[in-house]
Amino acid sequence: MQTLNKCLLIFSLALGKNISPLDSWSVLFESKHKVHATPHITNIIRSNPAHFTNNQIEELKSLNISIQNNNFLIERPEGLNESHVTNHFKFHYTLGNSYDAIDNINYVISMGEVFENVWSFYIDSLGYLPPVQDQMIGGSNLYDIYLLNLPSGYFGITYTSGAATENPSCASFIKMRNSYSSSLFSDHSELENIQVTAVHEFFHAIQFSYNCYEKLWFMEATAVWAEDELYDDINDHYRYMPTWFSNPGKPLNYTYGIHMYGTFIFFQYIDEHLGGPQTIKQCWEKSNENSTYIGDNSYLSINEALQNQNSSLDDAYNRMRIANRIMSSNLNAGIYRYEEANDYPVELPKIKEFINYDLGDYKSYTSSELNLFSTHYIELSTDVPVVISLNNESGPISDLSLFTVLKYDDIPRWSVRSNNEINIDPLVGVDYISIIVSATDDIEKNWDYSLTIKDGHREDFTFYDPYPNPGSSKYPINIDLQVIEPQNLFIKIFDVLGRQIWSMDKKVSEAGLLSVAWSGKNQNKKNISSGVYFIYAKGEHNSFTKKVTFIK
Repeated sequence: MQTLNKCLLIFSLALGKNISPLDSWSVLFESKHKVHATPHITNIIRSNPAHFTNNQIEELKSLNISIQNNNFLIERPEGLNESHVTNHFKFHYTLGNSYDAIDNINYVISMGEVFENVWSFYIDSLGYLPPVQDQMIGGSNLYDIYLLNLPSGYFGITYTSGAATENPSCASFIKMRNSYSSSLFSDHSELENIQVTAVHEFFHAIQFSYNCYEKLWFMEATAVWAEDELYDDINDHYRYMPTWFSNPGKPLNYTYGIHMYGTFIFFQYIDEHLGGPQTIKQCWEKSNENSTYIGDNSYLSINEALQNQNSSLDDAYNRMRIANRIMSSNLNAGIYRYEEANDYPVELPKIKEFINYDLGDYKSYTSSELNLFSTHYIELSTDVPVVISLNNESGPISDLSLFTVLKYDDIPRWSVRSNNEINIDPLVGVDYISIIVSATDDIEKNWDYSLTIKDGHREDFTFYDPYPNPGSSKYPINIDLQVIEPQNLFIKIFDVLGRQIWSMDKKVSEAGLLSVAWSGKNQNKKNISSGVYFIYAKGEHNSFTKKVTFIK
């Protein structure tokens, strides 16, 4: 495990495409679109002022960023002579004819109610650390929020504060708009804009209480995830998905542009299938433990948190990439299901290559563009059985993973297989065959790989993925076998120690669907314990094993 953790640190350092401080400056001052300013201001504050021209430094002063002793200094806004206090927040604002004035006090009161709701959800209910106190720089020990006429397109900004804190935490404060009525924000109501911005920026404040040095991609991806966790009917985060799904070849920790916001889908998958929001919190707890100003331990922290779910960064990443291809809310999708998939503004990731195969062909596909924690999707069209083989031209085969996804005709059923060599029989009737190649578990920056496709063999039955998974006595696990040729079929269930706990055999005289519902009882019809089990199905020529979880 120590070797793996060391490698994960090197991975993150080598492969993330990081946005430069000058690029962040351009986003802040030259963008004509909506702007999440926090990562770019954070990126600039972490950098050396020598990167910038005098004119650029002068522009930064408009955002209360100046230079002192060759370091960037954050100053608090001035001229806000009114305040509104809630249980945990102090809102600074002004009325009248000022450029920063709000229309009326009800705007502040409404915003206060939203922020208190956010605090209650993340601090009181989910147990995240509250923001670190700023030594009363804002006049109290309450968290300071300043209402201002922010630059056009800015949602809000969370600044790190210069208050003395215990490393690696840092205090912070937030700037919110004095109005969200601009046409740039017309996709949602003013209240909805306040809600998603309050969650996003306050989650940054929480993040800074764990690790002031964490990487921007991890910060933004989880902040976007947090928006939907509390206010799941607004769906502002949907706007990041088309660009993200158009670029599956970019690494998971890619920071440039808006890609890092779309990476919320990775944490959404973890939330839905690997422990819920508590696992996301554990990622930040591990970030605190692994904090480093110089390096990048984001992959390491996520990997350690996932171990509590008997998973890993590799496992979660590969499962997420499969779910992104299946893209369904149907319960049959099992561990590859997204609850809101049917509403997402995407249908599938960008396909890198389309391959047609006929009987007797021998096809070879090569690529030299695969980065760590990035994926290539290849679509295969064939009417005959094929064998697909993966070869790593740049190192051990264990660096890469090969999955296939078969969507069956006319029914919401999928078959997912993984190996370095996979036989596919499309004669059962398929809607699509997708080949998924990903890079995990090595320190190389790029991989060259090749796929070979040749004639395969007929399969006498197909084992659909069991569902629901996890199952329970209330929701039995359905075991469905699509029988292609008459034969004797055997189904056995084993526990993790290899002990057989249940079995059945069936003589099938004609092609069709064989369905069995297993409600968690052993051969003696006694209830079994909660845990992981393996379903083994064997026919005349083929056999398959599927892993399921049963919860009493």
